[in-house]
Amino acid sequence: MTDVNTELSKLLRVLEERVPRSRLRDAVDESLIAPPRTTASASLRDHEVVQRFRRELSDGLVRADTAQQLLSLIRLAVEAATK
Repeated sequence: MTDVNTELSKLLRVLEERVPRSRLRDAVDESLIAPPRTTASASLRDHEVVQRFRRELSDGLVRADTAQQLLSLIRLAVEAATK
């Protein structure tokens, strides 16, 4: 068995020497050296339509157009999330 282990060690050493180092990186290495990811998405919580709906709801009178705008905004968000 020792001969097999010795030969395996030699083979692995030769492979490591001949394969360029950059090819030995995996997906985690690539992710770690990549620039930080950012997003351009914004929270719906701060959207003016949601704020207006909250104000009108707390006042006890939600206008139909405000409710329609809120539902349209939610529909757009759901459609974007499911694409």
